[in-house]
Amino acid sequence: MSGENAPAKAPANDPLDFKQEQNALRFIRPSRWLALDIAGKPVLRCNWVTSLLASVVLWGFIIWAMAGGSNTRLEVGDWQSWVTINFTWLYIGTQDVWFVFVLGLLFTKYRHIKLGKDDEEPAFGDYEWFSMLFACGIGVGLYSLGVQEPMGYYRGTGNAAKKIPFDNDDQRAQQAILITLFHWGLHAWIPYVTVALTLGVVCYRQGRPMTIRSAFYPVLGENIYGLVGDLIDALSIACTTFGVCTSLGLGVGVIATTMNRLNHNINADSDTVKSLIIWCITAAATTSVLCGLKVGIKNLSQITFSIGLIFLFSLVLADSPFFLMNSFVQSMGHYLQWITVLGWDCDTWPQWTGVVTRADNGWGSKTMAYLTWGRTGAYDAIQAATAAYTAGEAGTTMLVANTTITANNIATAWGSTTGAQWIDYWTIFYWGWWISWAPFVGMFIARISRGRTVQQVIMGAFIAPCIFGFFFLTILATLGIKMQRVAELALGNDSGAVDWETGAVDCAKMGYTSSQPSSSAAIELANQGYYALACRAGNDQILDMVEPYGSLSRWFQLLILVGVILYFVTSSDSGSYVDDLVSSQGYEAPPPFQKIYWACTEGALAQALVTMGTEGGLKAVRSISIVAGLPYTLAINFMMVALWRVLKEESGELVNTRRGFNTCIFDFLEAFKPETGGANAPDQKARLVSVAKGLLYPFDAVRKSHLAVGDDERTSTFYGALMTALVYLWIGLLAATGAGAGTHTIAWLMICIFCFKLAGLRRRLREARNVAGNVMEDYSCAMLMYPFCAAQMEHEADASDKTA
Repeated sequence: MSGENAPAKAPANDPLDFKQEQNALRFIRPSRWLALDIAGKPVLRCNWVTSLLASVVLWGFIIWAMAGGSNTRLEVGDWQSWVTINFTWLYIGTQDVWFVFVLGLLFTKYRHIKLGKDDEEPAFGDYEWFSMLFACGIGVGLYSLGVQEPMGYYRGTGNAAKKIPFDNDDQRAQQAILITLFHWGLHAWIPYVTVALTLGVVCYRQGRPMTIRSAFYPVLGENIYGLVGDLIDALSIACTTFGVCTSLGLGVGVIATTMNRLNHNINADSDTVKSLIIWCITAAATTSVLCGLKVGIKNLSQITFSIGLIFLFSLVLADSPFFLMNSFVQSMGHYLQWITVLGWDCDTWPQWTGVVTRADNGWGSKTMAYLTWGRTGAYDAIQAATAAYTAGEAGTTMLVANTTITANNIATAWGSTTGAQWIDYWTIFYWGWWISWAPFVGMFIARISRGRTVQQVIMGAFIAPCIFGFFFLTILATLGIKMQRVAELALGNDSGAVDWETGAVDCAKMGYTSSQPSSSAAIELANQGYYALACRAGNDQILDMVEPYGSLSRWFQLLILVGVILYFVTSSDSGSYVDDLVSSQGYEAPPPFQKIYWACTEGALAQALVTMGTEGGLKAVRSISIVAGLPYTLAINFMMVALWRVLKEESGELVNTRRGFNTCIFDFLEAFKPETGGANAPDQKARLVSVAKGLLYPFDAVRKSHLAVGDDERTSTFYGALMTALVYLWIGLLAATGAGAGTHTIAWLMICIFCFKLAGLRRRLREARNVAGNVMEDYSCAMLMYPFCAAQMEHEADASDKTA
């Protein structure tokens, strides 16, 4: 299709037209809505709780970053490393589960369900749709990291290429491209598509306003309109803004460097220049947002995407198309072959070695350690043994004695592997980055995908962007590696400048000083348009890569500049648009002041990057993205549950099933006085008492629940006493700090047994009362919030066969 299929204008009384304030207010509690007019003009239309929470987080970080400088970067770097060390398994595992789940939908009857009514047509044509979702998805990164990232794997520290075995430098080059595609491929888009599908079905088929909290309606019901929904939306705004500003931080450096290449009078390292870039682009993004989705954002996205196509295919035709197509086809094959290995890899042993030996771990300002409730004493044992080492003693071979163990010691003993911090710096950064973008990109994709089926969204917004992104990245990576190899043949092949096994490069032997060619041979090679990219600054690499094409070089560099700026603007305006929509809880016609506010907040956060030093500030915001991605990872898990449930609802499979228990586990956020409490829900005092009992004396909750599922009095009493004893053992063993090593381990074993048993009992109660749910919900509630879980079960058991 070409052009926009504009549906007929909604009548004034259309209840699904959320540009009308009265329609949006049907889903907003009066105590939450702030409507402010000045001189008869609307100034604010927002959920003040959500907006305030998000603003406090964002502006608090901006002020802290500007005041704290490098100390801020070090502190949040420690947060990131702690999350990575202890929750790598969660980031890696959940991405793979989402991946399998979404692809699995293609083989179910649910693939035909539309994001909208059954007779709706797509709101945008195919080219418009694809250009908008691609522009908001990964645009800036293709330019800023398309050459730099694979070059870092090919000739850089960290030994990333060794994640997959290789025997020669050709294979090393291929592995560098493979790992780049891994980070930008299916795993990158899966959080977006999960959010988009959930929001699209819930909002466009069930008539709810487009805001992130709506995605949780199938799981939480009317409780999404309380504080739990406010927290979800506030977290979404914060994640969106931090994620977008990570991209903006990457883009500023490329823009400044490209401007310097085209005009040497512009200082690429000047904070003033970078600040001007940020605020000029913020102004452009604000203008685009004010023009609206169907004018500003749509047209700008099409222009941006078209410029990217012109740059890409001009580059292919200027070089050797057949060589580049060879590389693309080969890279696709390697990706399909190794995606399972890479997708589940947690760097278990490199990470353990770095933590236990504390060997050059590179993790922030402090020594990192696993979160553990036991005590292994591995590090202390190593130190004791090295202190007792006697040189030359028979039968004793020490890795290193009386000193800190280094990465070189480990490589000598166990072979060269990826560094202990590699997965923290790369894969977990990317997963956190994509997850932090999920609320904004997912909502944006849902917004522009109205009228398309689940299958069309998966194929068009998941698989197709990956294939196109692979082509873009493979071309840039291949040309970058080719240039590096030309430089090595000309400058360093016989001088020992390059160790292909480790990827180490001695730039001095290559004739480079401070990232600039300094020897006569290196200078002459640069005059021919070729550079040793591994010895060049990261932002210069994509510009160097197009130098061999003579008079076309400046044309390519100009396209890079325009492309990065426009992708910068489209990411910023899409992020601001979503922030504004979420803060107004789905009201689609908020006042211009709100749009300007959220766009300027993004600009101010990007400015904070410059204040901390662009690289240091970027690391800080990147760290915040990863940390913020942790709770959002849990949120997307439940969003996946919500998607499955709403698809079953739309297929008529849950007609006689209750949506939830007669109380919500999150009602504590409203002091146990929810506005949407069920008719049979107990009062506030009873609920407070039940939670206190659940924490210290779960006997009643367990006994009543066993009786409710049909167990006899004797069995129910036995399990009530047993599980209460487990809680007391947990508390007592934790308190017995002097009881010796292993006491706390046994303590946590007791509470784990309790929580597993409680989860199993919750499942039985849920099935007996015909309440919708699944095992993941049961175990999450029991493991993370057991007192509230026990109280909820007690109230349900007390309600007999009544329904809320």
